Order: sequence, then C-alpha cells, then structure tokens
Amino acid sequence: MTTITSLNQTSQAELRKIIEDNGIIIKGTTNKSYKIICPNCDKPKAYIYFNQGTRTIHCNRENNCNFNEDLWDYIVIKRGFSTKDMTRYINQILDYEFKNLKGETDIYTPINDKPKLITTPSVTKALKTIEEIEKERRFFNCCHKIFIDSLNEQDNEHAIFSLRYLKEERGYNDEQIRSFKLGFFPDKDKFISLLTKAGYSQNKAEDLIVKYFTAILNTNKYQKEEEHKNRITFTWFDTDGNIIGFSARKPTTNNELKPKYLNNNGLSKTEYLFNFTKDIADKELVIVEGQLDALVGTYFALQQEETSNYHFVAMGGSSISESQVNYLKKYSYSKVILLPDNDKNAGKKGAKESVEKLLAQLITPYIASIADDYLYKDIKDIDELIKTCEDEIDLKAILEKAVKQEIPANTNNTPKEEPKMTTQKNDDKPLDPEIQELLNQINEDRKVSISTKEPLDILNYNKQIHDLKTELTGKNIGLNKKFNPNFIALNNIYSDIREYNKLLSSDDTETKPYTYPQFLMDIENSNDGLKTGYLKLDQHISIQPSSLTFIAGRPSHGKTTMMINILKNMINDNPDKSFLFYSYEETRSDILIKIILSITDDETLDARLQEEEKYEKKKGANLRQRALNQFKRYVLCARENAKGKIFTLNSALDAASKKVQEWVDNGRLQIMTPKSSTESLSAAIIESCISCANSKDTKQIAAVFIDYIQKLSTEEERTNRQQELQRICQALLTTTLDKRVAIPIILGAQVNREVKSLDTFNLSNMREAGDIEQDANLVLGIWNEQAGELDNLLAIQKSLTQQIEFDEKCFGKPSGAKKELENYYKNVDTAIKGLKNPLPNTSVNLQIKVLKNRNGQNNGVFELDGYLDRYLIKDKKNCAEQVIEELKQQTNN
Repeated sequence: MTTITSLNQTSQAELRKIIEDNGIIIKGTTNKSYKIICPNCDKPKAYIYFNQGTRTIHCNRENNCNFNEDLWDYIVIKRGFSTKDMTRYINQILDYEFKNLKGETDIYTPINDKPKLITTPSVTKALKTIEEIEKERRFFNCCHKIFIDSLNEQDNEHAIFSLRYLKEERGYNDEQIRSFKLGFFPDKDKFISLLTKAGYSQNKAEDLIVKYFTAILNTNKYQKEEEHKNRITFTWFDTDGNIIGFSARKPTTNNELKPKYLNNNGLSKTEYLFNFTKDIADKELVIVEGQLDALVGTYFALQQEETSNYHFVAMGGSSISESQVNYLKKYSYSKVILLPDNDKNAGKKGAKESVEKLLAQLITPYIASIADDYLYKDIKDIDELIKTCEDEIDLKAILEKAVKQEIPANTNNTPKEEPKMTTQKNDDKPLDPEIQELLNQINEDRKVSISTKEPLDILNYNKQIHDLKTELTGKNIGLNKKFNPNFIALNNIYSDIREYNKLLSSDDTETKPYTYPQFLMDIENSNDGLKTGYLKLDQHISIQPSSLTFIAGRPSHGKTTMMINILKNMINDNPDKSFLFYSYEETRSDILIKIILSITDDETLDARLQEEEKYEKKKGANLRQRALNQFKRYVLCARENAKGKIFTLNSALDAASKKVQEWVDNGRLQIMTPKSSTESLSAAIIESCISCANSKDTKQIAAVFIDYIQKLSTEEERTNRQQELQRICQALLTTTLDKRVAIPIILGAQVNREVKSLDTFNLSNMREAGDIEQDANLVLGIWNEQAGELDNLLAIQKSLTQQIEFDEKCFGKPSGAKKELENYYKNVDTAIKGLKNPLPNTSVNLQIKVLKNRNGQNNGVFELDGYLDRYLIKDKKNCAEQVIEELKQQTNN
C-alpha cells in the first residue's frame, strides 16, 4: 500500500483510531460524522466529518466558540510535528508502509498479516556538534530540577492534584516518588519564569521550551481540567547517566483520555527503552509495557536480595519496536524476559509480535506471566501487583518461571474479521461474560454466608463493579445506560445485596429474646464514647462508636474550625488512639497549619509575627498566611544551612509544630488524601482500620473526620442530588457499622442560607439533607452570632443599593429621602467593615445547638468562645468552675 500523505485518504475506522490517539473524546457517531468534545470550549458540540473529503474539527455551539481547524493542522500543532514527522506518525499508527524522500522504507511493516522485519536504510537525524549536545544537556538538567521542585510546590493546586494522584490513586510514598525522579510540568508562563531564574533570558527560555515541549504545551493549553493535561514528568537517561529527554503523563487512571504520555520534541518512545540506564550492567533485563511499571518493578526488585539482579525497562506500548530491538542488540543482549500486561487480548498479541521481532535479531525472549500465580486477584500489571499484594509477592518465582520462546512453525494465515460494533440495545442478548462471572461469584458467596450467618460485604465488590462499568462504556460508544442490561445488572447488585443482608439479619436464630446475662455482658463491654473536649457540652452528649455524627453550619460560621478543635481535643484525651481526617475542601497542608495555630493559644502571636515580617520581603494578609511564610522561610533556610543561613520559627509556633509533628510521626494524627468517591472512601477507611488492628506498632483508630458531606459523590447511578446524598449516608453508615470498623465517623455538613437565627436552625434546614436526619446518631449545629449579623447586614446593604439606584433612575436629582437612604447605607457599610475586620484576639460568641441526640437531650444550646482568626474554640471563661458547682448541686440533691 502506498504511503498516506493526507487524512482524507483514511477510512472511517482509521480516522477514529487517529482521533482517539490524540486525546479527542468521541461522544457518538452519525451517518456522516463523529460527535466529539470540542478541544477549545470543552463542550460536546463539535464534529469531525468522515463522509466528505475534508477532515475538519468544527464546533457548532449555539454561541459558537469559533473553533474550526483542520485535523491535520491540529495534530501538528499539538504534538509539535513537522510535515514529515506527521506523515511518519500517521503511517506508523495505521500500520502502513512509510517511505522517505529517497523511497526507502523506514518502519517495521506488517505484510500479509505476518510480521516481517524491513531493514532498508532510514533517514538519520542530523548530527549535533559537541557544543550543541552540551547545551542541550545543561538545558535538560535545568528542566529536570524545575520539574522535580515543581511537584512539591505546596501553593500550586495543579501540582497538588498530580501529587495526590501519585499518592492516592497509584499508592506511592514520598521515598518512591523521589526514587522514580518524577516531576510536574508547569504552565508556560511559570516555566519561562523558572528558566529565567536559572539564568536564561526570557526570549531564550521561550525559544527553548517551544523547541522541545510544543506538544506538551499545546495539549495542556487545549485542556481545561487537570485530569486531561500531561503533567507528571518522567526523565529519560542514557547508559552514561545523561538526560536524553522527558515524557509527561496525565494524572489519571482513565485510559480513555489520550494521549496518556507525550514525549518532548525529538524524543521518540519507539527509539529507546525507558529506564535503560547505567544501572543495567550485569543484570537480567525484564521488559514491561509502562514507564511506571519499569520504575516500580526496579524499585521493588532492589529491596529484595534474591531479585536485586533484575532490572526493569519499558517499551511504552504492548509490543517492542524495531529501534528498541536494535538498541538491545547494540548493548549485546542475547536474552531478555518479557512481562506483558495481563489484559488477555492486547498483552498476548503484543507479546507475540515482540517475540517475532526479537527472534529475528537473534535475541532469545522468555515470557513471564503475572496470571500464573495471581489470576484470582485479576492483576493487570507489575505496578498493580506490587501495590495490591506487596507482602505476598514472590517476584523471583514469577520471573524464573518465564518460558523460553522458539521460532514458531509456519501456519496458514487466515484473514482477521473486522471488529463489529456492539448493538446498544438487545433484550435477548446475554450479559457480558465478566459480568455474569461476577454475579456467579456473588451467588457462591451467598451460599457461604448462609452457613456462617455473616452478611455479604458490598464494598468488596465495589472495585469490580466500577472497573466493569468503565470497560463497558469504553466498548460501547454512546451507550444508553438506562436500557442496557449489563448496566442494569451492575446497578442492581447494590440493592440486591442490601436486601439480602436484611433478610439474613432477620433469621429466626436472631429473633430469640434478649437475656439478662447478655444485657450484663453488653453493658460490661460497652464503650462510653468519645468526648468533644468542651465541658458543658460533654455533660449532655457523647460520640458513640459505630455511628454518624454531623457538625452542621452555614458557610463561614466555623464548621471546619469546630471539627479541627474537636479532633485536637480527642487526640489530647486519647493518647493510645489515632484519628483520620479527610478534607474535601482544603489541602492537607492547610488543615495541618490550622491545627498548629489552634494549639499555640498565644494571644500575641499575630502581633509578634507582624513584627518579624518587617525584616522579611513577604507580608501575610492574615495570621495563617504569616505563619505559612514563616514555615516557607524556615524550610528554605534549613536547606541552605551550609551557606550560613539560619532561621528559627517563632517560639510559640515552633512548640506547637513540634507537638503536631509528634502526633503525625506517631500516627496519632493522620491527614488523609481524599478519595474520588464515597465507595472508595469507605473501602479506604475499612482498610485503615484493619491495618491498624493487625499491627502491633500502630495505634488503633478511634474516629474518622470528613469535611464535608456535600462534597462527596457516589459511583452509583442516581437521578438527582437528593438520592445521591441518601446513597452517601447509607454507604457511610454501613461503613461505621462494619464490625471491622466500629468507630464513629464525624462529618461536616452545610445548612441552607434560609437559617437566619439559632431559633430557625433545625434538621430540616440542612442542605440536601438526604438521610442525615434518619441515619445520624448526633447532629450539632454551630451558630456564629457575628457571622449571622454580618449576613443580615449584607442583605440590607444589597437592598439599600437597589433602592438608591431605583430612586436615582426614577427621580433623577438626589432627594431628601435618597440622602437619608445614603446615610443609612454608610452606617451599614461601617458596621459591615467592623464585623469583617475585628480587633485582634477578639472572641466571637459561638453557640452549639444539639439538633439530634439519640442518647440524650435535644435542642440544648451551649456557648463557646471562638477565636476564629486563630482557628481556636474554647470553653467560656470560668466554665470549669461552673461545671464543678453544678455537679456538687446534683450530688447534694
């Protein structure tokens, strides 16, 4: 077949392959075009036609975003290709023969469905001078440092997103991330700024990043969501330890978002093997597909003495390229171990192609398989294997079982069938085999649970359900989930298991009368619950195990501060326990610095930090920012002590931070990374509780804090937000009632702005209340009198503004009535400014109303002193004396 030189030559199926490989999301297909997500406005209103001569992206929104670009040009700009690079890319991805200007074939070409190695000369790259090579290395070394430093920027929300992905979704710790040399690719302006600080002129910096990183820059520019951007950087080294380039990965496990990896201009993933470094000498080479697989495999192998002679490299796809085979031959490798992904189709097909290419160059391949010993865990690759089964892996056994591959005998070639699109609705169509297999597994588990009287654990099936839904959606573009039998079956699993567990718990053996000895035993083993740390409040309430407690409040009334202070009090009162805190609204560093400030309890801290700021360049707008600047300067100087720069924290801040550091180091305070869904959060809580219960060195978890419930989501299909909140409450209640957990979950919750005073504060005012009223054991409402007054004044100010504008429009010149309104407006504005900017160390009156209490009095109101600028809430002065006096009176009575 001739070389493709225009996208107009592609078929509909070939065009789809190119579109998806460039990260364009196809939402559906008409008889003449693909419906896509517009790469400019991110709306599902764009088209690419395949029944016409042109291949153009056209956005057709009502308020047209004016994006109308030829697909060829879009890919060229996005990837930073030349016309020749683009032609080579199109032919490679579609498995066509590509001939250069001299008419010589320069790629591996499939002929008659049987691989054959084409060895005709290819066009070589222009040779660089020694000076050019040295300049490029200096630039790459500078970029490498910038990327690594950028990943740890605590005030960069985009870097935090990528770091959260690495730690939460991939499960890597700080040591592994450092060892992998992972970094963060900044935005263009930030990148230029960092390069200028490193000594490059602004023009030179801009020229260099355009020269080397056009593809990555353009991809990130077109995408609005962080998940869609290529942000996490991987550094490629040669066998001498020199940097030869970078690739950037999207911070997501969503395989539909392509391209997942992008290399810098000039670095082709098919020319080199990733992680083929100077450490490979005298080691067994294991070839895997992904870059993270190579890094994780090498890291894990080095930790074990029996596997330290293995080194993992990545080919960046399911099969090895001709250039990569030649790379192995260049370094005299006569045998390698292939460890393909355990994904049945692509992995096996890629392994077969790799074997044929290696054998053609007289390199003996051995194929190892994860599935041989871990099939029951359905492990996909080496990374997932280590993350899931680290303590039980026998990596040496897996690699030693690798089977030597021989040159296959000739077989008749039969033409492959074209893949057919799955019909979207067919009532007679059986369920997908994997979904039917899951249902069969649940039925088998039911048989066991009937004999043991143990309920089914729905959380154990959650990951399988999520993965099956993702796979199902990927195979059926434009799938109508409402009518698809596979989706109906998966959604019904939740409700079916809940109904089954209810029936199981109502078995006749459980309906026997409660005996008095059982009562005495239960009383003996009962837990008094946790205290909030506020004397008067704790006389009337306790936070019981296996229950949901809500701290409810309007925005800016101190809800998060209240949770932080209860957490702090519980840690102080329970030295043998640990506590988890999940924040879905603030970063972990923000939560930690607020805890530190709440501990200082130093009324002069703000003034002292302001005084110290006179000698610093940065000035904080508030106490939190001033404290943050202190920590930044402290960390910076700690790194530069060798240069004689010494800086110590403010004494009060230092004492508080050391106390919090002790809590963190001992595992008593665990600020956790938020999970993507309630289901994954529930699974993480159960896993943490089990892990602590089975560990002799870890303190048992006493409570979990979550800020806040309205920020949570669920993977289960729901028709509205009310139903979603019901599902979230049910999932969290199931989690806290799980006997492996049996601890309270304490959540923040928003209430409607309709709450104007403490009198109108009740359960029905909780925003999207869901099943909070039904499922909660305790609900505490927090009311800030000053914040409530400020809200009322702001409403009055808005009304006055509208009235003044109306009068001016109707009556023109100022009237006496208008002047009176304006004077009133000034008085209100002065009062608002006073409430917004209170005097330092001025306490506000916080009132805690018991909205629901299953184990005691409801509607009781308790007053506390809030120093919200310091994130501190205390008992009222002389509260201890009052409590003692009340107890004496009760004793006398």
